[in-house]
Amino acid sequence: MRLSLTAAYGGRYSRRLQHWWTALIVTSVACFAQRPQNPLAGDPDAIAGGGAAFRPYCTPCHGIRGEGGRGPDLTHGVYSAGDKDSDLFNVIAHGVPGTDMAGFASELSQQDIWRIVAFIRSLARHDVPAMPGNRAAGEKLFWGKGGCGACHAVNGKGGRLGPPLSRIGRERSLAFLRESVLTPNSDVKPQYATVTAVKRDGTKMVGIGSLDNFTVQITDAAGNDYSFERSDLASSTRELKSLMPDDYGRKLTAAEIDDLLAYLVSLRGAEAAR
Repeated sequence: MRLSLTAAYGGRYSRRLQHWWTALIVTSVACFAQRPQNPLAGDPDAIAGGGAAFRPYCTPCHGIRGEGGRGPDLTHGVYSAGDKDSDLFNVIAHGVPGTDMAGFASELSQQDIWRIVAFIRSLARHDVPAMPGNRAAGEKLFWGKGGCGACHAVNGKGGRLGPPLSRIGRERSLAFLRESVLTPNSDVKPQYATVTAVKRDGTKMVGIGSLDNFTVQITDAAGNDYSFERSDLASSTRELKSLMPDDYGRKLTAAEIDDLLAYLVSLRGAEAAR
């Protein structure tokens, strides 16, 4: 009898069990996918504590008021790595690979990170002034008169002697971008330092790259890569100086600078354009 009952109901039982497990898995995945909100959101004491923690850890890049510098402006309420509380928490805790943003999980408690998230939320303004300049005119300047595209790439188009700019509007503040255009030597990343190599026949090569005790690597303005033995060169030097021209303040009018900056600020990556 047991065998016959198993034969009669085993398939039905098996299907019910399968449905039960499927429902459990779907429910678990859905629960896991729900991103946590900040448990300290809107708490005045948490915001004050977050401001105190923000100063030593965040102001070197984001500025004392969060208005940006080497890091992006945090007062717009839109963030490059995601706009949810959990996104901000993860960025502060673990950093963003491939950027200057380091993680602080080993130095800050989870409560302190949530406090900083609450403070950052409190910085968001809704009265952001309109950006001066004409974006379309700035794009023409970028690829034309300004010559920016010879060294900088946007969405795969352009040179690679300078930093790629496809997301620069999310990654840098307006003030930082203006300073970078007008005084490019004010902040130069090591990977974009100027390397000069002079061959024994007097030929000089200038580009970005690196050198060590034995070799010199250079990428020139045309994007060509070269490697030399230092012993084969008459001289080789590396300077933390930008190859970007420092005469844009004279080459472009004030209105044209505003147009160029309007275009740069608009470059926020493919995910922001969708």
